[in-house]
Amino acid sequence: MQFSNPAFLFALSAVLIPVIIHLFNFRKYKKVHFSNVQLLQDIVQKTKRESRLLHLIVLCLRMLAIAALAFAFAQPFVPNARHRQKGGATALIFVDNSFSMTANTKSGNLLQDAVEAAKNIVNAYPYTHDFILVTQDFSPKESRPLNKDEILSLLDEVEVSAHSRSWEEITDYSRHIAQQSKKGEIYYYYISDFQKDEYNFDDFKNDAAHPSFLVAMESSRAGNISIDSCRFVAPVFKLGQQVTLYVTVHNYSEQDIEKLPLRLYINKEQKAIVAMDLKAGSAAEYQLNYTITEGGFQAGRLQLDDAQITFDNELFFVYEVSPSTKIIAINDGAPNKYLTSLYGRDSLFACMEMNASGVNYSQFDGCQLVVLNEVKHISSGMAGELKKYAEGGGSLMIFPSEQQDTAGWQSLLTSLGAPCYGKMAVAEVKVGSINTESIYFKRALEKQSERLDMPKVLQYFELKGIANGEVLMRLENQAPLLSVYPVGKGKLFLSAVALNDKFGDVHKHALFIIPMHNIGIMSQIDRRLHNVMGRDDMQSLNGMVQNGDAPVVLKLQDNGDEIIPEQRNSGNSILLFFHNQIKEPGFYDLLHGGVRVGITAFNYNRGESNLDYYSDSELHAFSKRDNAPFTLMDGAAKDLTQSIADRINGTPLWYYFVLLALLCLLAEVLILRFWSIGRK
Repeated sequence: MQFSNPAFLFALSAVLIPVIIHLFNFRKYKKVHFSNVQLLQDIVQKTKRESRLLHLIVLCLRMLAIAALAFAFAQPFVPNARHRQKGGATALIFVDNSFSMTANTKSGNLLQDAVEAAKNIVNAYPYTHDFILVTQDFSPKESRPLNKDEILSLLDEVEVSAHSRSWEEITDYSRHIAQQSKKGEIYYYYISDFQKDEYNFDDFKNDAAHPSFLVAMESSRAGNISIDSCRFVAPVFKLGQQVTLYVTVHNYSEQDIEKLPLRLYINKEQKAIVAMDLKAGSAAEYQLNYTITEGGFQAGRLQLDDAQITFDNELFFVYEVSPSTKIIAINDGAPNKYLTSLYGRDSLFACMEMNASGVNYSQFDGCQLVVLNEVKHISSGMAGELKKYAEGGGSLMIFPSEQQDTAGWQSLLTSLGAPCYGKMAVAEVKVGSINTESIYFKRALEKQSERLDMPKVLQYFELKGIANGEVLMRLENQAPLLSVYPVGKGKLFLSAVALNDKFGDVHKHALFIIPMHNIGIMSQIDRRLHNVMGRDDMQSLNGMVQNGDAPVVLKLQDNGDEIIPEQRNSGNSILLFFHNQIKEPGFYDLLHGGVRVGITAFNYNRGESNLDYYSDSELHAFSKRDNAPFTLMDGAAKDLTQSIADRINGTPLWYYFVLLALLCLLAEVLILRFWSIGRK
């Protein structure tokens, strides 16, 4: 047996008080003379010995009662060998502050109840212990050893977060942070409503040395309707174009919805509306059609009305309507008339011709496609600029030359992770197949005839090496004719033939013109329609280089709040790192040197939309498994502090001593009351 407050054992000296009273309070008898004692014959004669016995019994009861109270205040307990603390302990407390914790309860909401439960856990520990607070934000401000007063103060500052971490992320981060503590014992407390979509206990890694506790907050299932995502099929956007936006909506409630309006706004103007009918527990994709009437950046917003859970009722997205695709053709001699006809005479393209001996690399900024047309020699400087351009998000298309410098070209293609040009094969071969499922062919051919007239080549370059690419066209001998390969954030299009008659009639055939035209159109730099707060912490501004000391600033529209993210130059791009700086959803203007260079959109994470929780019985089932990884506790329990203290210290005995003291006092009263009666 051990004591939590051994200092109270000094109160045992109080047992001397009834002893002193007993010694100095003996009753002295007097002799009384009666003339007639006949009336006293029925009285039991009390002897001196009987009086002493009564006093001794009462004295012992009083001494035992005082001793029992002293022991009770010293808080005795039987130590728990498993949870024995050596040199103090650390309590790591995770408080789930995601959106699902905003559900209403009798005392406010789940988050307020979780904070109160965390305070009760802290109060179960003495001041000699360390504490670590972890929330969905993974904030450095919180994730460090704290004393008792610091963590109680920090708990009052916990607010709802847009982040929604997985169970694996939470446990891994918690164990990593806990290593900062120098205490020998670590206790993990996870306070949450435990949504099924976020918590997978099957993969919980048990740590027998450091026990874990799940503190479940009682929550009720609420119906919710969420706008999950949106997408366009069109790769580029032009003025006057009819486009279709595909929107996925999920009904997480247990009731069907009928005729619920879904509205689309572009630049604050309503463009389309659709009435949704959606079965309970299902998802569906809806189409909203409209015509593009403005150029530049377009700020789109989807909205539905769902009163129960509101954070996922809106979805913000951004796209750009470009007037034309900027293309640079680098020639080793006179411009190629076929390239000029394709890209130089179409209003969709703005084509610029350059000679390989005098390339202006500064023009690569903002250029969507660079075409190398029969360039013989590739210098190391040109190779470096082309690699930087492609890795930064640009598209590079190569048509070989008969007299090309093998070493220079091999060095460039190897650095790009693409196959190299091998020997020239001179043979008349027809195109054997085209990849109609590729985005560069898809929907361009309404139907493919078995007797489709295929172009033929007279000579072609063999490609050496294996690369992770997509073949768009193959010859009958399975040799690749036109292929595409990923390069960083950009793409490389590699042709086995040049655009002249010596290589055949491929360059004149519609089946070759189709992918070349679509490559030009789709070479617009791909941008995400929107970012997810807490998940997409990096964004690239392609075709930009930081201007001096002027940083890129994010400014929330209609609010004015400004954010300066971390930014780095990467080739012809600026990389922005947000580091949890985004706190509100909506549209953010990207300002560079005070000039708006773009718009980006942020939305709340939809991971919290499905409000389906583990039941108490399911959590108990997990905790009862062999080698159970955690102990389940009720976060709403009034005696949570005492329950945790008992688990830490062992089996408490103080209430047994209080009961003993009360029994002693009761026995004294009964003896004093009935002693004389029992002697009659």
